Formats: sequence, structure tokens, C-alpha cells
Amino acid sequence: MLLAGHLAKIQGLKGEFLFHSVMDEPERLEGMQGLFLAPPQMDLEFGTPAPPARPVSLRLFRWHQERPCLAFADVPDRTASEPLKGWALWMPEAEATLSEGETFRHQWIGCDVFVADHKVGEVLRLDPGPAGYDMVIMRDLRPGRTGQRDIPYIKAWWTLDLPNRRLDLDPPAGLLDVNQVGD
Repeated sequence: MLLAGHLAKIQGLKGEFLFHSVMDEPERLEGMQGLFLAPPQMDLEFGTPAPPARPVSLRLFRWHQERPCLAFADVPDRTASEPLKGWALWMPEAEATLSEGETFRHQWIGCDVFVADHKVGEVLRLDPGPAGYDMVIMRDLRPGRTGQRDIPYIKAWWTLDLPNRRLDLDPPAGLLDVNQVGD
């Protein structure tokens, strides 16, 4: 499953929520099957959703002051919506569309990282970076090294072969040693 966004504040008396979307086109949620709501701390990215996660269907999608606004079929009013404030809305991965060259973050997890054909690490996750690009969080597997390295995903540095679980990195000199203390 993919995170679509979070239910923000309740809008009005009819069980509607302002929606903090993390997807490019939240209007695609309208009519989508297989949606789930889950508490914010519950990660539905892998595995089958279990309670307290629950399947939902939209009864309303609209824009309110340039923000998406959602309502669900089984949440008829403000009272029923109160316990769901802040919950995450998840969608099936099969409903997502990617442009040419785009990938899902979870496809990177566990991929081997190579520099000049030498395995140097394994991807733990991708995190959004402060400058608008992702940070590849890599477990450092080089001899004598421990911990993790945070490497910006700058397209010119990376060659992706996700079907073979391989990422080739051509970093600027010293990038992988930025956290090392000199002798």
C-alpha cells in the first residue's frame, strides 16, 4: 500500500476532513477501490492491513480553498469523524501511476550500492531531504566502517538497476567519508 496522505482538521458538520495529501493528484482518490484508514503510527506499506486499520470508500471529494476535502461513506457526521482526525489514508500501489524513470521509495530498500564495482553498502530507506531531493540512507558495509551514510539522490551520481537490486554510485571525492574523523 502507498500513503496517500493524512486527515487534517474536520471541515463542517457532515464528517468532512481537510486532507493533507502526499500524492500529486489527490483527485484520483475519487472512485478508487481498496482505500484504508489507519492510525498515524501504523505503517501499511508492507503486509495486509489489520485492525484498527479499516477499509473505506469516499462519498465526497472536493476542493476547499485550494485544499482537498474528503468524506467517507461510513463517517456520516462530525461526531463520527472526531476519532479519525490525524489518521493516514492508504491506497493500493496498483492504483498509482509513475512517469518514465520514476520509482517508489520502497523499491530501493535492500538494494546493494556499488562504487566502481565494489559493494559499499545497502539501502535502508529513502527520506525526503531539506533541499527538495531525497536522501538515500545507506548501511555502510565497507571494511572497517559501521553505521549509515546519508547520500543525496542527485540523478547524475546514481545508476539504477532495480530489477537486479543494484544501485551504482559515482560520488564526488570524499562524500562517503564526510562522517569520518581524520587521524
